Parts: sequence; C-alpha cells; structure tokens
Amino acid sequence: MWGYRGIVIGWCRFANPGATRLLLSVVLLGGCTTAGTRGQAGAGGESGAGGASGQGGAGGNQGAGGGGASSVDGGFPAGSGGGVAQTDAGGTAPNADGPNCGLSTFALQSLPPDVLIVLDKSASMNEPAKGLLGCLLFQCESKWSDMTMALNSTVMATQATVNWGLKLFPTDDLCGVSADVAAPVAANNAAMVNAAIAATSPSGDTPTRLAITGAGQYLMGLGRPNPPYIVLATDGLPNCAAAGQQNGADDAAAIMAVTDVAAAGIPVFVIGVGTAGGGDATLSAMAKAGGKPRAADPAYYPVTTAADLSAALATIGGQFASCTLPIKQPPDPDNIAVDADGMRVPKSATDGWAYGAGMATIVLNGSWCANYQSGAIKNVEAIFGCPGKIIP
Repeated sequence: MWGYRGIVIGWCRFANPGATRLLLSVVLLGGCTTAGTRGQAGAGGESGAGGASGQGGAGGNQGAGGGGASSVDGGFPAGSGGGVAQTDAGGTAPNADGPNCGLSTFALQSLPPDVLIVLDKSASMNEPAKGLLGCLLFQCESKWSDMTMALNSTVMATQATVNWGLKLFPTDDLCGVSADVAAPVAANNAAMVNAAIAATSPSGDTPTRLAITGAGQYLMGLGRPNPPYIVLATDGLPNCAAAGQQNGADDAAAIMAVTDVAAAGIPVFVIGVGTAGGGDATLSAMAKAGGKPRAADPAYYPVTTAADLSAALATIGGQFASCTLPIKQPPDPDNIAVDADGMRVPKSATDGWAYGAGMATIVLNGSWCANYQSGAIKNVEAIFGCPGKIIP
C-alpha cells in the first residue's frame, strides 16, 4: 500500500523583463511508507505456579508485547505483544488503488546566469560613435559615453535576475590584461559594475585575445552550476599580436580564443561598437565561434547609439534564460522522465535533456532549450520513479 507526499510549485524569472515567467515543478515518485499504526497491547502472561501475572504490552508506534514473568516452577513465558510499527514522518494514509509509489513536488527555480561583460576601453573608444561627419550633423557623443550609459541602465534593471560582472581591457595604456576583473560576478551587483565603469577612462590598444582568455579562466574558476556567458563589447580589431606588442594584427588568435572559451562551455556574444562596417569579417567570425551569432548579416551585434546597445542587450538577455534546472537527488537516476508542456523530452546531450554535474540539475539543450528561453515552452516537469516502477 502506498501513500502520497507533498510538493511545492515555484516560479522562475529571467533577465528579459518581457519574458514570460516560467513555472517549473518536479514530481517525485519516491518510495513511501505509511504512518505506523498503534501496536496491540500484549496479552498478559498466564501465571504459572507461583508466577507473577503478566504485564500488558505498551501501546504506540513501537508497542512491545509485555508478558508475565516466568515462575521458578516453570510458568508460561512472557505473553507476545504488538509488533514494531514502521513510521515515516509526514506519511499519509495508504492508497490501495494508487498505481505509483508516491507523488511529491517541491519548489525549483532556474539558476541565474553568470554574465561577465568584457568591455573594450582602448583609446579609440573616445572617438564619436557616429564618425566625424556625424558630429557635424548631430549631437556628438563618444563611443565610451554612449555605451557605458546603456550598460549602466541595463545592469541596474536586471541585477536581480542576472549575476553581472565586468572585465576591462587593456588594463594598462598598451596591450596588457591582468587576471583580475573590475567587478566580480555577483547578484545585485549594479553598483559595483557601474562604479568600475565610472572610474575608467579609455586608453591603450585592443588585446582581445588576452581579454577573452582571461575572462574564460575567471568564469571557469568560479566552479558553480550557474550557466556562464561572456558579452564582448569592442570597437575595433584585435591589434596586440603578442603581450606588449602594439599594432600587430591578432585576428586569427582572437577568433581562436573565442572558440576555445565556447568549447569549454562558455558562450560568447559579440557587440561591435561604432564599427561602421569595419572589421565585419573578424567580428562575425568571433560571434559564430562564440556560439551566439545573430541570424542576420553581420553575425555580431552592430551598435552606434546607446539606444542600439540597449536593444542589443535586451535581445541578448532573452537568451540568458537558464536551461539549467536544479533538482533534488533522484531516488533512481535511471528511472526519470522530463515533460515540457505535456510533451516527453528525450534524454539527449544535443537535443533533449541531460543531467548536470553531480546529477544536481537537469539541463535542457538544443531546440528544447531554445524554446524554453523564448517562452514557447512554459512548464517543465521532471518525473522521478522509484526503483522498479515504470513511469507512464
């Protein structure tokens, strides 16, 4: 006979303010035992010749049978009492007709993403985003001014659902990039990110390769299950072919650095700031290598104004919706099913679901992840079957 345990339903929120909140519940079909019944009082032992009368068995969940003390003349042994009743905290009355071994739910929430902004602060960021001609016709703002204004507002608006961090490059006036970050990736981190931006003035060259490699090493070093991302915002081509060497084309090495980071499980979004078409081939190759290109030409996100960058960040943020869903440890890791809006999701490392590290999460991938992020899939349910039970 089997009983039911309780479940709690939770809501997930994501970086894109317009994204639909997604409900995630988990159904746990775990082995259940019922509340123990009170043990029957033990029958008193019959007095033997000269023997004392038997004691009654103690009642309760673990009623032990009492019995009369044996007489010296060989009276009857102690009477048999009630058996030990097994209990299960929180158990309910058994259901004789239940086809499953139990049903429990508990609150789950998608993990907030860890997003490191890798921001180009080279000297060319002081130039007007619209070019010199644009400055003659319109109000003239520098690339740095326009871009940092949009970054500040986006990070402030989304800090509750995205763990933001900031890495600036170069960290000297030439081609150097330190291992440090300007603001560590953390929740509710807008104040620190924006303060780091405000304390910075553009200078130096564009050591993109070193910046991306360092960003990847930092995120991998965090050692946590939150999905990591890099957002690269740069206004030009990589021009530090070797540490300390200025004005040396470094396009191929920078593309390879992005490829390596993406292969390590860290997607890279690429934003081109005021490029006016210059460097399209290299920046598009980086975007494709990072695994998050636009479905347009160019493949990177070209921006000229603060409004352009805000729109690009909103589009990118919609893809931050985490496909990594925490779960409790399953009673039988091989007996689990995942449903999305009532559809059974196949177990697949490329287009379905797979366990995350330590079986502490379920990770949707391929088209299932894309549909979950876009809001086309709203409810995801994991069904845990107890050992030997077939999940319908």
